[in-house]
Amino acid sequence: MKRSFLKHAAAWFIVGALAFPAKAQQNNEVKYSNGKILLEQQRYDLAMAEFLPLTNAAANSDYAPEASYLYALAALKANKLQEANQMLSQLKAQHPQWAGIAEADYLLANVWFERGEYEKALSILDGIKSDNLSSDADGLKRYYLNRLNDRPTFEKLLQRFENDKAVAQVYADKLVSGWYRPQDQARLESIVDKHKLDRKRYLSKDALKKQGYNVAVLMPFNLNQDMVQTARKNQFVTDLYAGMKLAQDSLQKQGLNINLFAYDTGTDTTGVRKVLSAPELKQMDMIIGPIYKSSAKMAAKFATATNIPVINPLSQDLSITNKSDNVFLFESSVATQAKQAATYAFQNFSPKTAIILYENTKDDTTFAYHYRQQYLKLGGKIKLYKKISSSQTSATAAIFNNLNLKDAGHMAVFSEKMIAAMNTVSLLESRASKLPLVTYDKWLNINQITLRQFDDLEVYFISPKYINAESQGMQWFRKNYTSKYNMPPSVYANAGFEMVYFFGKMLQEYGTGLNQNLAVAGIRPGVLYQGVGFADPGVRNELRHDNQYLPITKLENLQLTVVNPVYY
Repeated sequence: MKRSFLKHAAAWFIVGALAFPAKAQQNNEVKYSNGKILLEQQRYDLAMAEFLPLTNAAANSDYAPEASYLYALAALKANKLQEANQMLSQLKAQHPQWAGIAEADYLLANVWFERGEYEKALSILDGIKSDNLSSDADGLKRYYLNRLNDRPTFEKLLQRFENDKAVAQVYADKLVSGWYRPQDQARLESIVDKHKLDRKRYLSKDALKKQGYNVAVLMPFNLNQDMVQTARKNQFVTDLYAGMKLAQDSLQKQGLNINLFAYDTGTDTTGVRKVLSAPELKQMDMIIGPIYKSSAKMAAKFATATNIPVINPLSQDLSITNKSDNVFLFESSVATQAKQAATYAFQNFSPKTAIILYENTKDDTTFAYHYRQQYLKLGGKIKLYKKISSSQTSATAAIFNNLNLKDAGHMAVFSEKMIAAMNTVSLLESRASKLPLVTYDKWLNINQITLRQFDDLEVYFISPKYINAESQGMQWFRKNYTSKYNMPPSVYANAGFEMVYFFGKMLQEYGTGLNQNLAVAGIRPGVLYQGVGFADPGVRNELRHDNQYLPITKLENLQLTVVNPVYY
């Protein structure tokens, strides 16, 4: 009897031993999935907590390498550099043969850069042999080296990594952007010859005489009009330029001189034509403005004729580029916003079927058209594509009440009207609270709907001008702007700063041939903006003429978070 009991006990022990790992594996899978979601939502501390138990190699061999890597990524994003460093060191020690070890080295280099340990970071990147990461590693070097403005430290790196083209070229860029002295001639020539750099860009008389880059700002300042009458009307122009000036100051402190030349164009084409005909305009490295569509074609022709890039600071209309290779919109066009929103929806919501409702206005119809085209192009299906008119309240309510939501993967409503928003929220609350909804972030300003209602639903907001007010960059900017101008910055001041800062860095990194290099630069995090870039994320190295990054936000615990952050 005792032998029989022991036999059965042993059998149950074996069964339990087999069942326990299966259950543990399932729990690990849930933790891993939760951690990835939290990481995408920028909830880094929570993501780290999910990944941490999975990093134990002995207990969780299947998930340990990936979980360790993602834990370190979350720690880096949370600015917990020590934790990131420790986890990556553990990962490399415990899993030296892991297939993603090159990515781990890349991330470790990023951590060392953030800690100001440039030599260690560069040494790690030099050891990465992956061809797939070579261009990314080069971009990472350039990004951080451009931020290094201590010349003696940089020259020590140049001596230590004399064969590294990225180190040498960024140093050469800094020389021609303001560091150059006559005694630097021999070293600059040696760098250009050794790394086969563009001699005209670095060694021509104009390059060596140049102290920084010249940027013309063409704006309707209306200085010849009564300031009392135009002050309120023209405040956005004043704010835009004030933001530009603060970016100029910031870049100058980093050793990069951006010389801003302001031109008053007035509000009609006559003023713009007169400014563009000035001889000195052809000596500019970049032109910002004009801002009005009526003058845009003239600026586009000037850009084509002179090969000088022209940046429109405010427009979302791609037609004003006039198909010129040298004209860019700093904002995302309506078409790009719609395409990027549709791409996010297709990649993240299932099943791949959409219900699209849109207001009977030109802008909403255009937005819906591009959204639909992109969703279909990616392989999605449109269950319903219908125009509404919120002024007809009964008819609008009837459309929402009769919607068939079965088998819909998500719903998209493109309307700024309160009636459309309230009908949508009411429908989802009563019938499909978990159905994802894509719509404009302007709905957040509709007082008849509370933030809690949005939070309880799965609402994703298209937020082209989103800025995290609590970010370090924004806090720094607000403090310095308020100190300088005795008023808080507006959205136009934000745009002016980010624009000059971004393109100033591009000039420093690539010189004046922007239309050839913006695609290679990709999308990068801004100081204030979530991301800025002119390469379509879905088509590698293909240039676009408007900002390709669109922040998509969602309320989580009443806090607006970006669900598609830029990782550099």
